[in-house]
Amino acid sequence: MRNRDGFTLLEISLAIFIGVLIVTIAVPSIQGVVAEQRARKSFDAFEAIVRDAQSRSITERRAWLLVWDKEGVALRPLEPANKEEKKGVARFDFAEKQTLEPQFPAALVKNPAKEWTFWPSGTCEPAVIANRSEDGEWIASYDPLTVRAKVEVK
Repeated sequence: MRNRDGFTLLEISLAIFIGVLIVTIAVPSIQGVVAEQRARKSFDAFEAIVRDAQSRSITERRAWLLVWDKEGVALRPLEPANKEEKKGVARFDFAEKQTLEPQFPAALVKNPAKEWTFWPSGTCEPAVIANRSEDGEWIASYDPLTVRAKVEVK
């Protein structure tokens, strides 16, 4: 028998097949991680305005609202002191093809206004916020006492 220097065609083909198999398995999981990061970024942007509402309600000792409209969600006081406040002091604008639907499980009417109240005590109405966008889907269930969300990223 002679000593061979190099690999046979079968060995090279097998190595390429194993490499392709590994890449095929890894790509979907990487795409899932990227999609989850985009959904988390969307949630973090909404969470910032929620934190702002809670902070203002405590420090200013007055109720603040998150009010939904066609373009996004505005933060404004329940009783505005001037025209500037009536328009809203902060906004969360929807991305293209994004929907952000609030549900208020403790509401006394069937179809309540899309306004989420934060009280001067730092509490809020219980709410479930469902987001659907190209960045991904998430559902946040807010605790009325702590104003902390349990988030489910889909």
